[in-house]
Parts: sequence; C-alpha cells; structure tokens
Amino acid sequence: MVTFSLAVLVLAATPGPALLSIVAVGSAFGFKQGTRYVIGALAGANIVILMVISGFAVILKSFPGLQVLLAVFSLGYLAYIAWQIATASNALNENKKVKIVGFSDGIFIQLLNPKAYAVALALFFGFPLFYQSVAIETITKLLIINSIFVPAYMFWLLLGTKLRKLNLSLRLRRIVNRLLALLMLLAVAFSSASIILSM
Repeated sequence: MVTFSLAVLVLAATPGPALLSIVAVGSAFGFKQGTRYVIGALAGANIVILMVISGFAVILKSFPGLQVLLAVFSLGYLAYIAWQIATASNALNENKKVKIVGFSDGIFIQLLNPKAYAVALALFFGFPLFYQSVAIETITKLLIINSIFVPAYMFWLLLGTKLRKLNLSLRLRRIVNRLLALLMLLAVAFSSASIILSM
C-alpha cells in the first residue's frame, strides 16, 4: 500500500496537462473560479478511473484509431482552454466579456487527457493490493488516490493564485498566462505523442 501511495504522490506532483491547467486557471481567474475548475478536474479524474476499471481502456487500446481521435480532441480542447487562459488578462483588464473556465471544463480536461487514462491504467492494474476482493481494492485505491489528489490539486491551484497575487504588470501577466498555456499544450502533445507511438 505504501508503494501505491508513493506512486500516486509522484503522479500528483508531476505536471501534466490537467495540473498545468490548474496552475494556469488559478493564475488567470483566481482562487474562487479555480476551485470550481479543480472540483471538476477531480470529478473528471474519478470518472476516468471508473471508465478504466469498467474496461473502457481495453476498448481504447483495442482500437488505435480511438486513441488518435482522443489525442486530437484532447489537443483541440486544450487549445481552447489555453486560449481562454492566454487571453484572460487582456479581456479582464479591458472589461471585455470573457468565458471563464469552470466545473465542466475541469471534467472535460480529464476526459480528454491521455495521461489520465495512462495513470489510471498504471495505478489500477500495476499495483495489486487485495487479490481476494476487487471491490475492496477499488474502494481502497479510490480513497488513497483522492486523499492525495485533493490536496495536491489545491496546492497547484494555490501556486497559480500566488502568481496572480504577485501584482505583475499587465504585460508580465500576459506573458505568464501565455507561457502556462503553451506548457499545457506541450504537455498534452507529449502525452498524446507517447501514446500514439506506443501503439
């Protein structure tokens, strides 16, 4: 169980598309809106886990075309979220109407995140805890994962809100938001490429 917990901790500390988007949302939109996004990302992570447990990942692996489709949708959706983040400081300071990301975006970021499926597969099939009961193992793993993911996701959100509170000039805020948006896109591109290359 200790090995499993350490694996979850390492995965929660390694920035991927979802974690980078949490930092970016905190930086662009603040703690309150970021919390809605984090709750959505946590819900999305649990949905992905349940999909993996139910066999969706096996279907995904059986049809490489679906993996490519997921990667394309992932890049597209993350490009949309990245655009919202990259342009947030402009629109907010110029009183323009801006689409603020929230709960549903947090869910979708996980559902379209190739790394989320790879992580769920590794955690649920790579670390057997209770051979005699799948139900006990699933519940135990979900409890451990969420007890680590919740504070980890909040840490990443607080990191983003700290960036926001640095009272940076508008120019520097734009640079930070655009850099975070770019890092999100690079993370999902890397995740997608590694999944496609492993087919």
